[in-house]
Amino acid sequence: MTEQELHERIRAAVSDVDLADTDIPGIDLYLDQILSLVADKNASSSPRYRERALTKTMINNYSKDGLISPITGKKYSRSHIVEMLLVYALKNTLSIEEIKRVLTGVREECGFTGDDMIRAYHQFLSIKEGNRQRAGEVVSAMLSADTLDTTNDYDFFLSLLDILSLSAYLKEIGREMLESRYKDLAVREQEIREREEQEKREGKEQAGAEKRERKAKKVQEKAERKMAKLETLLTPDETAE
Repeated sequence: MTEQELHERIRAAVSDVDLADTDIPGIDLYLDQILSLVADKNASSSPRYRERALTKTMINNYSKDGLISPITGKKYSRSHIVEMLLVYALKNTLSIEEIKRVLTGVREECGFTGDDMIRAYHQFLSIKEGNRQRAGEVVSAMLSADTLDTTNDYDFFLSLLDILSLSAYLKEIGREMLESRYKDLAVREQEIREREEQEKREGKEQAGAEKRERKAKKVQEKAERKMAKLETLLTPDETAE
């Protein structure tokens, strides 16, 4: 493979086209409308990306698995659409469970609102565009530093291994980062159960304390009424005595 052919392949590999947040209407949309928007945008991607269409089943699964925030009715807001686009962008690198861990952590641990997600997605697309430009530069620099010539079959094979090894390391670095920041979902669920059980115990203890307090108050009031009644029965002389 000549250097020119390599660069053509690199351009094809990074020629995906994203649906920008500014392309999403400010009104809630039905699922079919969202799929139409994404498909229209994706039509100008390279063939490898056109084959990776976002489908109704995928979005339903994202919703069912808790990857996107719960919706009301059958329409999705801009922030819902951004969440599903982020899942779509990450699923080729991370597992569904890892993506859920990230998005759940962002929403619940970091307190991201829908507007925060939209702003982050907007900036992510800008960063991603920069990565499209850098990808070819990084590959050329790597192969040059490792003195590999892709016109040679042996070096071509090593070039492929070279690129894939870097990709694997970058992927693992990303995983290390997410694991260090966002809680494991099983740990999160266990903490939620423990918190609910603790709240239940505290509720029972509070209810028991209030019940005992009411009982003590009734006993006190009864004793006071009995004493008051006894005092009314006593004559002044008897009281004096």
